Amino acid sequence: MATAPTAARAAIDAIEQAGLVSWPALEEQRITGWLLRASQGYTRRTNSASTAGAHTGQLDADLPLIERFFTQRGLPPTFRLLSTPDDLAIDRMLAQRGYRLCNDPCSVMVRSLAGDALAPPSPPRSSGAPPQFALLPDAQTWLSAFVRIKDDDGPHQQIHLAMLRALTPPTAFALMRAGDGEALACGLGVVAGKHLGLFDIATDPAHRRQGLGTALCEGLLAWARDQGAHTAYLQVVADNHQAVDLYRRLGFEALYRYWYRTRG
Repeated sequence: MATAPTAARAAIDAIEQAGLVSWPALEEQRITGWLLRASQGYTRRTNSASTAGAHTGQLDADLPLIERFFTQRGLPPTFRLLSTPDDLAIDRMLAQRGYRLCNDPCSVMVRSLAGDALAPPSPPRSSGAPPQFALLPDAQTWLSAFVRIKDDDGPHQQIHLAMLRALTPPTAFALMRAGDGEALACGLGVVAGKHLGLFDIATDPAHRRQGLGTALCEGLLAWARDQGAHTAYLQVVADNHQAVDLYRRLGFEALYRYWYRTRG
């Protein structure tokens, strides 16, 4: 894994702190140097241990405590690791202790919101009235659209809803809607610490490649600037080239990566 430049560490730390607030776990516990998060198995980000000042000399003493936290909750012990020197050293030690590398490393991409006012959302390609960017009033209404677009119903969506309802920063539950009100694309924007995080961006499979994702993200960027945000970030699976290309066209550039190691 590539190492993040030292000069970028302050930016990484700010985004990491914003991300913790913007994607809340149902349970968190801190021990010296570590943040442990659990949410009944829904999303690795909220069911893993992250370094919070830990160093390699602590790992042998802390590992039994960390593993016990997860096993007591019926979860596999899992670590979320960044492309920073300290985390890379811990990553090597975990590999030596039998922790396997998960095969979906993520890229964290960022862009500035400073400067002139952002342009209005680009109109999606449509033969009729163009779809419109809209903000919904509550998490439940938005999640219903997300479940339909993703075709992803199931009991885990109740955990998803609890996490959305736990959000305290300014949050935009956004849709791109057709003239008849049908939800064609959805996304979530959360502003924490002057940083906009983009989450759960999805487009109905029947309406892809029509500019809906671009218009949705542009709408969220403009909303966040009105909220006083100066930076936007998102997390995308690094080998999802179509999504990475979309975000690059929107002005995002990769800042660092993260990945997981798990056991059991």
